Amino acid sequence: MTSLKFIAVMLVGIWSAFAHAEDQLPKLNEQPSSLYTGFSQLLDDDKTLVLEELIDLDANIKRVAMYHNGDRLHRKIPKQVHLMIENKLMHRVLDSERFELIQCIECRMTQVQLRGEQLEIAHAAESNQQLRRLGKKVRADAFLFWNASVHDEKFTINLRMVDARDNGLLWLKEYSKKTTREQEEEGFDLVTYELTIGSWGVTGERDVIAGGSEKVDGVTVFGLRRREATSIDEKLEYTLAIEHFRNFSESDNFDVSGVNLEGRIIADLPSLDNIIDTRVYLGLGQSFFNDANSLVFRLGFEFPFFSDGFIDFGMVSMPTRDVKWKKESTLEESGKFGGTGYDLTLGLRF
Repeated sequence: MTSLKFIAVMLVGIWSAFAHAEDQLPKLNEQPSSLYTGFSQLLDDDKTLVLEELIDLDANIKRVAMYHNGDRLHRKIPKQVHLMIENKLMHRVLDSERFELIQCIECRMTQVQLRGEQLEIAHAAESNQQLRRLGKKVRADAFLFWNASVHDEKFTINLRMVDARDNGLLWLKEYSKKTTREQEEEGFDLVTYELTIGSWGVTGERDVIAGGSEKVDGVTVFGLRRREATSIDEKLEYTLAIEHFRNFSESDNFDVSGVNLEGRIIADLPSLDNIIDTRVYLGLGQSFFNDANSLVFRLGFEFPFFSDGFIDFGMVSMPTRDVKWKKESTLEESGKFGGTGYDLTLGLRF
Protein backbone atom coordinates (compact mmCIF):
# COMPACT_ATOMS: atom_id res chain seq x y z
CA MET A 1 0.00 0.00 0.00
CA THR A 2 2.86 2.29 0.88
CA SER A 3 4.42 1.56 -2.54
CA LEU A 4 1.24 2.54 -4.31
CA LYS A 5 1.11 5.82 -2.38
CA PHE A 6 4.71 6.49 -3.25
CA ILE A 7 4.08 5.83 -6.97
CA ALA A 8 0.98 8.02 -6.87
CA VAL A 9 2.90 10.87 -5.28
CA MET A 10 5.66 10.50 -7.89
CA LEU A 11 3.15 10.60 -10.77
CA VAL A 12 1.47 13.69 -9.33
CA GLY A 13 4.86 15.36 -8.97
CA ILE A 14 5.87 14.54 -12.55
CA TRP A 15 2.50 15.74 -13.88
CA SER A 16 2.84 19.00 -11.96
CA ALA A 17 6.37 19.52 -13.30
CA PHE A 18 5.20 19.02 -16.90
CA ALA A 19 2.24 21.33 -16.37
CA HIS A 20 4.51 24.01 -14.90
CA ALA A 21 6.98 23.63 -17.76
CA GLU A 22 4.20 23.93 -20.33
CA ASP A 23 3.00 27.15 -18.68
CA GLN A 24 6.52 28.54 -18.93
CA LEU A 25 6.93 27.77 -22.64
CA PRO A 26 6.19 30.82 -24.84
CA LYS A 27 3.49 30.52 -27.43
CA LEU A 28 4.55 30.58 -31.07
CA ASN A 29 3.21 34.04 -31.66
CA GLU A 30 4.92 35.32 -28.50
CA GLN A 31 8.39 34.19 -29.53
CA PRO A 32 10.65 37.03 -30.64
CA SER A 33 11.64 37.23 -34.26
CA SER A 34 15.15 35.99 -35.04
CA LEU A 35 17.76 38.74 -35.22
CA TYR A 36 18.87 37.79 -38.72
CA THR A 37 15.35 37.84 -40.17
CA GLY A 38 14.30 40.98 -38.31
CA PHE A 39 17.23 43.10 -39.46
CA SER A 40 17.12 41.58 -42.95
CA GLN A 41 13.48 42.61 -43.37
CA LEU A 42 14.25 46.12 -42.14
CA LEU A 43 17.14 46.58 -44.57
CA ASP A 44 15.23 45.07 -47.50
CA ASP A 45 12.44 47.62 -47.07
CA ASP A 46 12.28 50.00 -50.05
CA LYS A 47 12.02 52.95 -47.64
CA THR A 48 15.35 52.24 -45.94
CA LEU A 49 18.28 54.42 -47.02
CA VAL A 50 16.82 55.78 -50.26
CA LEU A 51 18.73 58.18 -52.48
CA GLU A 52 16.17 60.97 -52.11
CA GLU A 53 17.07 61.33 -48.42
CA LEU A 54 20.72 62.10 -49.30
CA ILE A 55 20.22 64.24 -52.37
CA ASP A 56 20.61 67.59 -50.52
CA LEU A 57 24.03 66.77 -49.06
CA ASP A 58 27.11 68.77 -50.07
CA ALA A 59 28.19 67.64 -53.54
CA ASN A 60 31.81 67.58 -52.33
CA ILE A 61 30.98 64.68 -50.02
CA LYS A 62 31.84 61.74 -52.26
CA ARG A 63 34.21 59.32 -50.49
CA VAL A 64 32.44 57.69 -47.54
CA ALA A 65 33.74 55.16 -45.02
CA MET A 66 31.46 52.93 -42.91
CA TYR A 67 32.11 53.12 -39.17
CA HIS A 68 30.35 50.89 -36.63
CA ASN A 69 30.17 52.89 -33.41
CA GLY A 70 28.30 50.32 -31.32
CA ASP A 71 29.45 47.44 -29.16
CA ARG A 72 28.31 44.24 -30.86
CA LEU A 73 29.04 42.04 -27.86
CA HIS A 74 27.26 44.38 -25.44
CA ARG A 75 24.18 44.40 -27.66
CA LYS A 76 24.35 40.62 -28.05
CA ILE A 77 24.25 40.71 -31.85
CA PRO A 78 25.94 37.62 -33.37
CA LYS A 79 28.83 38.19 -35.71
CA GLN A 80 26.98 36.80 -38.77
CA VAL A 81 24.09 39.21 -38.15
CA HIS A 82 26.54 42.09 -37.67
CA LEU A 83 28.23 41.29 -40.99
CA MET A 84 24.89 40.90 -42.77
CA ILE A 85 23.76 44.35 -41.58
CA GLU A 86 27.02 45.96 -42.65
CA ASN A 87 26.97 44.25 -46.06
CA LYS A 88 23.40 45.30 -46.77
CA LEU A 89 24.13 48.88 -45.74
CA MET A 90 27.17 48.94 -48.02
CA HIS A 91 25.07 47.48 -50.83
CA ARG A 92 22.47 50.23 -50.38
CA VAL A 93 25.14 52.95 -50.45
CA LEU A 94 26.72 51.50 -53.60
CA ASP A 95 23.33 51.14 -55.33
CA SER A 96 22.60 54.82 -54.77
CA GLU A 97 25.64 55.74 -56.94
CA ARG A 98 25.78 58.95 -54.93
CA PHE A 99 28.94 58.03 -53.00
CA GLU A 100 32.20 56.23 -53.49
CA LEU A 101 32.44 53.70 -50.68
CA ILE A 102 35.97 53.13 -49.41
CA GLN A 103 37.25 50.25 -47.32
CA CYS A 104 38.39 51.46 -43.90
CA ILE A 105 40.20 48.66 -42.06
CA GLU A 106 40.87 50.94 -39.09
CA CYS A 107 37.16 51.64 -38.72
CA ARG A 108 36.52 47.94 -38.03
CA MET A 109 39.23 47.57 -35.40
CA THR A 110 38.58 47.62 -31.65
CA GLN A 111 41.00 47.32 -28.75
CA VAL A 112 40.18 45.41 -25.59
CA GLN A 113 42.12 46.48 -22.50
CA LEU A 114 41.94 45.31 -18.89
CA ARG A 115 42.45 48.22 -16.54
CA GLY A 116 42.35 47.13 -12.97
CA GLU A 117 39.26 44.97 -12.69
CA GLN A 118 37.41 46.66 -15.54
CA LEU A 119 37.36 45.54 -19.18
CA GLU A 120 37.39 48.46 -21.61
CA ILE A 121 36.66 48.39 -25.35
CA ALA A 122 38.20 51.20 -27.40
CA HIS A 123 37.52 52.14 -31.02
CA ALA A 124 39.93 53.50 -33.61
CA ALA A 125 38.75 57.07 -33.01
CA GLU A 126 37.92 58.04 -29.45
CA SER A 127 37.90 61.82 -30.03
CA ASN A 128 37.03 64.33 -32.74
CA GLN A 129 40.70 65.00 -33.35
CA GLN A 130 41.43 61.28 -33.84
CA LEU A 131 38.45 61.03 -36.20
CA ARG A 132 39.79 63.90 -38.34
CA ARG A 133 43.22 62.25 -38.46
CA LEU A 134 41.60 58.95 -39.45
CA GLY A 135 39.68 60.74 -42.21
CA LYS A 136 42.90 62.15 -43.65
CA LYS A 137 44.61 58.77 -43.37
CA VAL A 138 41.96 56.88 -45.36
CA ARG A 139 41.11 59.92 -47.54
CA ALA A 140 37.45 59.94 -46.59
CA ASP A 141 35.17 62.96 -47.04
CA ALA A 142 32.73 61.62 -44.45
CA PHE A 143 32.08 58.74 -42.09
CA LEU A 144 28.75 56.89 -42.05
CA PHE A 145 28.35 55.80 -38.44
CA TRP A 146 25.91 52.98 -37.80
CA ASN A 147 24.71 50.83 -34.95
CA ALA A 148 21.93 48.29 -34.54
CA SER A 149 19.76 47.34 -31.60
CA VAL A 150 16.62 45.32 -30.84
CA HIS A 151 14.11 45.75 -28.04
CA ASP A 152 10.63 44.23 -27.63
CA GLU A 153 10.66 42.84 -31.20
CA LYS A 154 11.50 46.31 -32.56
CA PHE A 155 14.58 46.27 -34.76
CA THR A 156 16.35 49.61 -35.05
CA ILE A 157 19.28 50.86 -37.10
CA ASN A 158 20.68 54.33 -36.45
CA LEU A 159 22.74 56.08 -39.13
CA ARG A 160 24.74 59.27 -38.78
CA MET A 161 26.94 60.88 -41.43
CA VAL A 162 29.76 63.06 -40.08
CA ASP A 163 32.07 65.36 -42.06
CA ALA A 164 35.63 64.01 -41.81
CA ARG A 165 37.09 67.50 -42.06
CA ASP A 166 35.40 69.27 -39.15
CA ASN A 167 33.20 66.61 -37.45
CA GLY A 168 30.08 68.43 -38.59
CA LEU A 169 26.85 66.42 -38.57
CA LEU A 170 25.67 66.11 -42.18
CA TRP A 171 22.75 63.69 -41.91
CA LEU A 172 20.90 61.71 -39.24
CA LYS A 173 18.31 58.96 -39.62
CA GLU A 174 16.71 56.13 -37.65
CA TYR A 175 14.99 53.14 -39.26
CA SER A 176 12.90 50.68 -37.29
CA LYS A 177 10.53 47.80 -37.88
CA LYS A 178 8.52 45.50 -35.64
CA THR A 179 8.14 41.83 -36.52
CA THR A 180 7.24 38.61 -34.72
CA ARG A 181 7.98 34.93 -35.09
CA GLU A 182 4.39 34.40 -36.24
CA GLN A 183 4.99 36.72 -39.21
CA GLU A 184 8.09 34.73 -40.10
CA GLU A 185 6.14 31.48 -40.02
CA GLU A 186 3.55 32.99 -42.35
CA GLY A 187 6.35 33.96 -44.72
CA PHE A 188 4.90 37.38 -45.51
CA ASP A 189 6.76 40.21 -43.80
CA LEU A 190 5.02 43.27 -45.21
CA VAL A 191 1.33 43.89 -45.83
CA THR A 192 0.04 47.22 -47.12
CA TYR A 193 -3.29 48.46 -48.44
CA GLU A 194 -3.84 50.70 -51.43
CA LEU A 195 -6.57 53.01 -52.67
CA THR A 196 -6.68 53.28 -56.44
CA ILE A 197 -8.44 55.30 -59.10
CA GLY A 198 -7.96 54.74 -62.79
CA SER A 199 -9.37 54.30 -66.25
CA TRP A 200 -9.85 51.39 -68.66
CA GLY A 201 -9.95 51.97 -72.39
CA VAL A 202 -12.74 49.47 -73.07
CA THR A 203 -15.89 50.35 -75.04
CA GLY A 204 -19.63 49.86 -74.87
CA GLU A 205 -22.01 49.97 -77.82
CA ARG A 206 -25.75 49.90 -78.44
CA ASP A 207 -27.79 50.30 -81.61
CA VAL A 208 -30.09 53.17 -82.41
CA ILE A 209 -33.56 51.94 -83.39
CA ALA A 210 -33.70 54.34 -86.32
CA GLY A 211 -30.28 53.21 -87.53
CA GLY A 212 -26.68 53.64 -86.51
CA SER A 213 -25.19 53.13 -83.05
CA GLU A 214 -23.96 54.92 -79.96
CA LYS A 215 -20.63 54.29 -78.18
CA VAL A 216 -19.04 54.94 -74.81
CA ASP A 217 -15.23 54.91 -74.69
CA GLY A 218 -13.66 54.13 -71.35
CA VAL A 219 -14.78 53.58 -67.79
CA THR A 220 -13.51 54.92 -64.46
CA VAL A 221 -12.29 52.37 -61.89
CA PHE A 222 -12.16 52.72 -58.09
CA GLY A 223 -10.41 50.04 -56.06
CA LEU A 224 -9.01 48.76 -52.78
CA ARG A 225 -6.00 46.42 -52.84
CA ARG A 226 -4.15 44.33 -50.30
CA ARG A 227 -0.46 43.97 -51.19
CA GLU A 228 1.85 41.37 -49.67
CA ALA A 229 5.62 41.12 -49.94
CA THR A 230 7.22 37.77 -49.22
CA SER A 231 10.54 36.99 -47.59
CA ILE A 232 10.91 34.03 -49.99
CA ASP A 233 11.69 36.39 -52.87
CA GLU A 234 11.90 40.11 -52.15
CA LYS A 235 11.50 40.95 -55.85
CA LEU A 236 7.94 39.53 -55.97
CA GLU A 237 4.74 41.00 -54.53
CA TYR A 238 1.14 39.83 -54.64
CA THR A 239 -2.12 41.77 -54.52
CA LEU A 240 -5.80 41.00 -54.11
CA ALA A 241 -8.20 43.73 -55.15
CA ILE A 242 -11.87 44.57 -55.36
CA GLU A 243 -12.74 47.27 -57.89
CA HIS A 244 -15.86 49.09 -58.99
CA PHE A 245 -16.07 50.48 -62.52
CA ARG A 246 -18.62 52.73 -64.18
CA ASN A 247 -18.91 55.30 -66.96
CA PHE A 248 -19.14 59.05 -66.41
CA SER A 249 -19.27 59.97 -70.09
CA GLU A 250 -22.32 59.29 -72.29
CA SER A 251 -24.31 58.69 -69.11
CA ASP A 252 -27.58 59.55 -70.85
CA ASN A 253 -27.27 56.51 -73.10
CA PHE A 254 -25.10 54.08 -71.07
CA ASP A 255 -25.10 52.82 -67.49
CA VAL A 256 -22.00 50.67 -67.14
CA SER A 257 -21.74 49.47 -63.54
CA GLY A 258 -19.69 46.49 -62.42
CA VAL A 259 -17.34 44.87 -59.93
CA ASN A 260 -13.97 43.25 -60.65
CA LEU A 261 -12.16 40.82 -58.32
CA GLU A 262 -8.49 40.58 -59.24
CA GLY A 263 -5.32 38.74 -58.24
CA ARG A 264 -2.00 40.18 -59.34
CA ILE A 265 1.72 39.35 -59.35
CA ILE A 266 4.21 42.23 -59.34
CA ALA A 267 7.91 41.68 -60.12
CA ASP A 268 10.80 44.11 -59.72
CA LEU A 269 12.97 44.97 -62.75
CA PRO A 270 16.45 45.67 -61.32
CA SER A 271 17.90 46.26 -64.81
CA LEU A 272 15.93 49.55 -64.98
CA ASP A 273 16.83 50.83 -61.50
CA ASN A 274 19.43 53.19 -62.94
CA ILE A 275 16.69 54.94 -64.91
CA ILE A 276 13.65 54.62 -62.63
CA ASP A 277 12.42 52.10 -60.10
CA THR A 278 10.19 49.94 -62.33
CA ARG A 279 8.00 46.91 -61.73
CA VAL A 280 5.99 44.79 -64.12
CA TYR A 281 2.52 43.54 -63.17
CA LEU A 282 0.32 40.72 -64.42
CA GLY A 283 -3.28 40.57 -63.24
CA LEU A 284 -6.24 38.29 -63.82
CA GLY A 285 -9.71 39.14 -62.60
CA GLN A 286 -13.37 38.16 -62.81
CA SER A 287 -15.83 40.97 -63.49
CA PHE A 288 -19.61 41.20 -63.17
CA PHE A 289 -21.57 43.94 -64.93
CA ASN A 290 -24.96 44.66 -66.54
CA ASP A 291 -26.29 41.06 -66.40
CA ALA A 292 -22.98 39.72 -67.79
CA ASN A 293 -19.57 38.59 -66.57
CA SER A 294 -16.11 38.39 -68.09
CA LEU A 295 -12.46 37.68 -67.34
CA VAL A 296 -10.19 40.74 -67.14
CA PHE A 297 -6.54 40.42 -68.17
CA ARG A 298 -4.11 43.24 -67.30
CA LEU A 299 -0.42 43.68 -68.07
CA GLY A 300 1.83 46.70 -67.65
CA PHE A 301 4.40 48.61 -65.63
CA GLU A 302 4.31 50.20 -62.20
CA PHE A 303 6.30 53.37 -61.44
CA PRO A 304 6.81 55.18 -58.11
CA PHE A 305 4.91 58.39 -57.49
CA PHE A 306 6.02 60.30 -54.38
CA SER A 307 6.96 58.19 -51.32
CA ASP A 308 3.70 56.23 -50.90
CA GLY A 309 2.18 56.52 -54.35
CA PHE A 310 2.49 54.72 -57.66
CA ILE A 311 1.29 54.83 -61.26
CA ASP A 312 0.31 51.77 -63.32
CA PHE A 313 0.33 52.01 -67.09
CA GLY A 314 -0.39 49.09 -69.38
CA MET A 315 -3.17 47.30 -71.23
CA VAL A 316 -6.45 45.74 -70.19
CA SER A 317 -8.36 43.15 -72.16
CA MET A 318 -11.77 41.63 -71.53
CA PRO A 319 -13.79 39.54 -73.98
CA THR A 320 -16.73 41.44 -75.45
CA ARG A 321 -20.03 40.38 -73.89
CA ASP A 322 -23.73 40.94 -74.63
CA VAL A 323 -25.12 43.29 -72.00
CA LYS A 324 -28.37 44.97 -70.99
CA TRP A 325 -28.55 48.75 -71.05
CA LYS A 326 -31.04 51.05 -69.36
CA LYS A 327 -34.23 51.68 -71.27
CA GLU A 328 -34.19 54.52 -73.79
CA SER A 329 -37.03 55.04 -76.26
CA THR A 330 -34.71 55.61 -79.21
CA LEU A 331 -32.12 52.90 -78.39
CA GLU A 332 -31.99 49.12 -78.26
CA GLU A 333 -31.84 47.65 -74.75
CA SER A 334 -29.15 45.10 -75.61
CA GLY A 335 -25.61 45.84 -76.74
CA LYS A 336 -21.93 45.00 -76.36
CA PHE A 337 -19.27 45.82 -73.77
CA GLY A 338 -15.56 44.86 -73.59
CA GLY A 339 -12.47 44.90 -75.78
CA THR A 340 -8.81 45.79 -75.39
CA GLY A 341 -7.45 49.18 -74.39
CA TYR A 342 -5.20 51.15 -72.08
CA ASP A 343 -4.97 50.57 -68.31
CA LEU A 344 -4.06 53.67 -66.29
CA THR A 345 -4.13 53.68 -62.48
CA LEU A 346 -3.04 56.09 -59.77
CA GLY A 347 -2.63 54.52 -56.32
CA LEU A 348 -1.79 55.49 -52.74
CA ARG A 349 -0.47 53.06 -50.09
CA PHE A 350 -1.44 53.37 -46.44
